[in-house]
Amino acid sequence: MPQYLTDGIPTLTQRAEADIPVLDTPATPATGTIPEAVLRAALQADLEQAIRTAVDEAAVVLRERLEAELPAILARAMSRIRPG
Repeated sequence: MPQYLTDGIPTLTQRAEADIPVLDTPATPATGTIPEAVLRAALQADLEQAIRTAVDEAAVVLRERLEAELPAILARAMSRIRPG
């Protein structure tokens, strides 16, 4: 059952109590191979994380660039406005 953080975002993790054993190493199938669906899910998760990181970094660079160019943009706009 999902639990909810204070901001209302559901999570699938539950807090482990002291008397409940926690698996800290991933289980591998008895055959030694990992099912394709599991590999696809892991790849999808890693890819989504990489994309999210790249988008966050690009947003920072874009914001810095626009903030640096803002004075010149304002000056050009003001020079085209005719008084009166």
